[in-house]
Amino acid sequence: MIHIPPDWALATTHIASEYVSRQFLALIGGWPNAIPPLELDFVMLVACSKLASTLADAYRNPDVARYADVLQMMEKGINPARKDSLLSRYPPDSQIHLDRPTVVCDKFSIIVLWYLPGAIDLVIQNDMAAATAIMSVPLARSVTSGAATNNQWRTHSSNFYPSQCGGTLGCINLSPAWFLQGHPAPKFHPHVSATLKLFDGQSFCQAMQRPAALIAAALRVMHPNLYWSSLATKIALGLWAADKKLDKMGDRLREWASVFTALAIVCNRRLLMHRDPLSRPQWFDVMTTFGNYGVARMKMPNLGIESVYPAGSMIAGSG
Repeated sequence: MIHIPPDWALATTHIASEYVSRQFLALIGGWPNAIPPLELDFVMLVACSKLASTLADAYRNPDVARYADVLQMMEKGINPARKDSLLSRYPPDSQIHLDRPTVVCDKFSIIVLWYLPGAIDLVIQNDMAAATAIMSVPLARSVTSGAATNNQWRTHSSNFYPSQCGGTLGCINLSPAWFLQGHPAPKFHPHVSATLKLFDGQSFCQAMQRPAALIAAALRVMHPNLYWSSLATKIALGLWAADKKLDKMGDRLREWASVFTALAIVCNRRLLMHRDPLSRPQWFDVMTTFGNYGVARMKMPNLGIESVYPAGSMIAGSG
C-alpha cells in the first residue's frame, strides 16, 4: 500500500479513484454498490458516478480493430505520402465509427482505446475552462509564426482557429517535475516547467484538482498498473525534492492532483496526423475536451477509427 501524505492533492485523487473503481466493478460485475466517500464534495461525487457509469457502458460495448505496428521506431507520422503507403499495405479490416461509449480491442482482446463521450459533466468542464484561463498569458505566447517546419506544427499560427467564446489560442505543457528537452537522466534532474514556475502555478493546480482527479479515476479503471506506478512516482519525486530542498517543486507536487507527470493544454488547434516516437504501447494518453463548439471528429487512420468528439469527451489510447 502506497502512503500518500494527507496534505497532498493526490490524497483526494486516490479516494475518488477508489470510489470510481469500486462503482465500476459494481456495475459490470455484480459487486455491492460503492459507498460514497465523505471526503468528496457533492460535485465530485456526481462527476465520479457519471464517469463510472460511462466506463461501464464502454466496457460492455467492445469493438475490434486490427492493430499493425509497422512504423519505424522514430517515425513521427506526419509524412502524408508515408502514411498513405502504409495504409495501402496494411489497411484496417473495417472502418469503425464511434458515437457512443466503446472500448476498442486488438486481435488479442487487449483494450487499446477507451472512447467515453459525455464522461465529463458540465461543472468539471467549467473547472477546466477556469484553469485554462489562468494560463492565458503563456498560451498566447506559445503561438509561433513564420515558416512552418515539421517540428513546429504544434504551435504554428496556421493550425489555430479563432475562438468563438473568447478563449486564448495556444498550446503549452505543464509539469511539477520533468526533464527539460534535450536534458534526460541520469546527467540531468527534473525541473518544474516554466509555465508553472513563472506564472500562477498554484492557482492553476487548485483549479485543476477536480478535473485531474476525475482523469486519474478513469486511469485507475483503464490501466491499474500504470495508475499505481504513477502514484508511486509522484511520492518518490516528492521525497527527492524534499531531500534536495527544492521547495518550489515540493509545493507544486503537493498541489498537483494528477497521477500523470505532465499535461498539455491545446486551445482551438487543428491536430495533424502524427505519432509520438518516444511513446510505448504499454502507456496510456488521456485526452479530454470542453467548450462550446460545433461538430468535431477525431480520426485514427491506422486503426480505421473515426469518432464524434463532442465537449465533455474523454478518449484514452495506448501509446
